[in-house]
Amino acid sequence: MKTPAWYVFKDFLDLTADAQRQSLLRFLSDDLLEDFYQTPPLPLHPSLAMASYQECLHLIHYTWMIPFLDNLSDHDKYLFISPLNEDQKQSLLRHFDLSKPTHVLTPGGQAFVCEKLYQYLTQDYKVILPKECLPEDPLNKLLDLSREKLLHLVDLLSLHDLCLEIKSMISSLHLTKIENLLSVHQKAYLYELNQKIEPIAFKPMGLNHWNGDELLLKKLLHQRGLNRLSKALASSHLSLLWHLSHKLDIGRASIVKALFKQLKNKKAHTILVTQVCTLIDTL
Repeated sequence: MKTPAWYVFKDFLDLTADAQRQSLLRFLSDDLLEDFYQTPPLPLHPSLAMASYQECLHLIHYTWMIPFLDNLSDHDKYLFISPLNEDQKQSLLRHFDLSKPTHVLTPGGQAFVCEKLYQYLTQDYKVILPKECLPEDPLNKLLDLSREKLLHLVDLLSLHDLCLEIKSMISSLHLTKIENLLSVHQKAYLYELNQKIEPIAFKPMGLNHWNGDELLLKKLLHQRGLNRLSKALASSHLSLLWHLSHKLDIGRASIVKALFKQLKNKKAHTILVTQVCTLIDTL
């Protein structure tokens, strides 16, 4: 995978006049020159209209910030919580059992604490491209979804596995319980899937042996949806996975990371991407 520095290097060369660019390219090795011509341009040049650290933080689920804040005094917790959005503030104040109003920082102070917090969150990911600079990918549309819609998408993806499973179920009581757990949208999508042949089958869930625990089934189905999502993302730039994972809470993100594995069957991968993109358009 190409590093951010490579993309920036290529984009700046793309901005130069043809004669100057060709003069500079002669210093590259044959391998680097081939990489240069095969690397697509970024949708936005890194020097233009980049989001601030604060804007980037507002897109991240509050659970990712807890390990950083854990080691701080209450006074410093308030300082780092203050520039966050209202949902993040309230969630973190509840988590740390803090009740007094957060401090109001100067613009300079806000910029400082936001930079420190964002650097902490990205310290282990040196190849992450900003959201605005992600290479073209149909799954980039996932980042435009709210967290609620993203979780709804995951639950809809799980119905592809459920569709396969219920065709072999013999317990009418289980079928009734499962139907009662589904929303109107989920029932409609499951009905639509039942009219088709599901082209991708993962390991069966074994719902014939399900004990009827509704919470267990919801958890199992959600994991199946996360599995399909992670497999669809397996050929995408790692930066997309990072941005998407940080829209989710740490728990779900850890599941996505564990299931993140490229399928050997390229056709199956293409089908998974299509399934995800089709669902995005319905949300």
